[in-house]
Parts: sequence; structure tokens; C-alpha cells
Amino acid sequence: PQVNNFNAVDGSAIAYIMFTSGSTGKPKGVAVTHQNLIHLIEWGIKRFNIQPTDIFTNVNPMYFDNSVFDFYVALFSGASLAPIKKEIVSHPKLLVEYVSRIGCTIWFSVPSLLIYLMTTKVLSQNVFKALRIIIFGGEGYPKVELKKLYDLFADHTQFINVYGPTECTCICSSYQISQNDFNDLEGLPPLGQINQNFSFVILDADEKKAEKGELCLIGPNVAAGYFNDPKRTANAFYSYSKHGHHNAKMYKTGDLVQQKNGMLYFLGRKDHQIKHMGYRIELEAIEQAINKLDNVNQVAVLYKKENQIFGKLVAYIASDVDFIDSKYVNSRLNELLPAYMIPNHYHFFDQLPKNANGKIDRSSLKNYTTKNTV
Repeated sequence: PQVNNFNAVDGSAIAYIMFTSGSTGKPKGVAVTHQNLIHLIEWGIKRFNIQPTDIFTNVNPMYFDNSVFDFYVALFSGASLAPIKKEIVSHPKLLVEYVSRIGCTIWFSVPSLLIYLMTTKVLSQNVFKALRIIIFGGEGYPKVELKKLYDLFADHTQFINVYGPTECTCICSSYQISQNDFNDLEGLPPLGQINQNFSFVILDADEKKAEKGELCLIGPNVAAGYFNDPKRTANAFYSYSKHGHHNAKMYKTGDLVQQKNGMLYFLGRKDHQIKHMGYRIELEAIEQAINKLDNVNQVAVLYKKENQIFGKLVAYIASDVDFIDSKYVNSRLNELLPAYMIPNHYHFFDQLPKNANGKIDRSSLKNYTTKNTV
């Protein structure tokens, strides 16, 4: 007899697994449940008033968790989804022409893509006329850059800043941009307020509740954990029973925030996990890949912010041979890492500087004399 497998699916069953890293190390596969998705879909439809007439852009690749919003909120609301080929996304003029011609009404991407479109001067008041909402998230959008986009389209388009780690089903907060946000052009716009049916606490270094500290998310959008990885799951997912919560599932984001006047503001990352080109990257994962190359003795990778908008991955490599250069390392890393994890610059040493404990002294690397710099 035919078995109906749908009977075995309940809210706790895993709906999808989204990996946080494409590195050669052991990636963290976030196990997201049907319950997680149902709450995201319901929130998304109500928050953005999605109608069957809406058309979502799909510029986010499937391996990036921003695509979760595109697929599920669009298709489960009866709206349309316009997949866009990689060749078009990478060509600014073609991308803008395509989105305008299709008549897309909902845009969701990382700020880097929108900044790139502004930089290449393909955006004007004559395009994106059907867009009613521009949603951005995955990294900070400096207000000085955001204002340029806002001034172009604010007469017919809402601008929404969203925030949320992969471990909490893509989005857990949102904030609608207004003209008042540009009275001061310093820094980033607020993360806003946590979504309904969701909760959070901010914990300081002593694990005490505070107005400034690590953001810890609680609620039905917190994922089941890391698939087949109980050790790392135990390090990030907790049962929380303080401050009015009873055995609630909590995820420690590693993001440092501050709460002011009911709004959350992003301050930075707690560890070496960074945001680069919209992707969450663990610097140690890049180091692991470089360490696999022949004749590499030691490596350290740092992330250097050029300004409020851009940053660069810089690799410091110790080797005792002269033929190792940026061309050699890049060619090998292209086989091991995705493009967004390839360092922008390399510095080559005979040996890396050490601190008193015998560990690599990362703080001194910026000004250290190298034998070959690229």
C-alpha cells in the first residue's frame, strides 16, 4: 500500500538546512523547522501587506538565507517570483532593465548590491517605477549611502531595514526608513523592533541583562540547531529561564547591540565572524583553507574596514619558499573557497610575529615588515 509521508511531518520536522559557511572546514548546517517557516511566512505577508499582484525580485542565490524570504513569502502568499540569472545580476544595466521591465514590486538584497548599482550610475528616477518596497539586510547600510537611494525612490517606495541570523529563520526585526533618519548621517539605521511573537534579551559579558551587549533571540523562529552537530549546537543554542521566560529556546547571535528608546542598534560582532559582501564569514575558515596549501607554515586572516561601506579580507602568510605569491594562492583557493571568501590582499613573511604567549600577534600585523606584499 502507498504510504502518505505527509503524515510524518509536523511542526518540529526539518524543512530545510542552510549552511552558514562554504569553507573547506566543517560548515554549520542550520536546521530550520516547518514551525520556523510558518511563523516567518505569516509575519512576512502581514508586515509587507503582500498581495497576489506583487512580484518579488529573486537576486539572492539559493545558498544565501535571504533567498528564504523570497521563496517562501512570495509563493505562499500567491504572489509571483521573478528568478534572475547570475549573468544578469552581475551586469548592473541589464539587472535594472530586467527588474523594471518585469514590473517587480518587492526588492530584497544586501546593501552592497544597491550601493554597487548606485556607484555604476544605472539607477535613476526613470527606473524601478513599480517597486513599492525595497528591503535590505544581511549587512549594515551606511546612512550616507542609503540617502542617495532614498532620495531617488522615496516618493513611491518604502525602505525597510531588516535583520536576522540564519539560525533564526532569516529575519527577526524590521525598521521603516523615514526622512528623519537622515537628520544625522553618521552610522547605520536602526535594526528596529523585534518581530511580533518573538522575544530577546541583551546580555553583558557577565551574562546579566543589559541595554548594551550580545543580542540573544528567543521564540518560534529560533532554529532546531546545527544539523548533526550537537557540540556547536550546545555552544550557541540554550534553554533560557530568566527574566520572565520559562525553558525558552534561545540563540546567542554574537551580534553586539544597544537598545535606545525601544529600538535596537547594531554595534558590531563579538568574535571573528564578520559580514563581508552580505555573507557571514568565519576568518578561521579561510585560514584553514590557506593552511592546506603546500609550503604554507602559518597564516592569519584579518578583516580591515576601508570606510563605513567597504572592507577587505587580508591574509598574512608565512612561508620559507619564494615562489608563493598572490597568483599562486588565489589559483589554489579558487578550488577551495567561494569567491566572496577569497582575500583581497596578501602579505608574505618568513614568519609571523608572536606575542608573549607564543600565539600569532594579530594586532601587530598591520605595520609588520613583510618580504613580499601584494
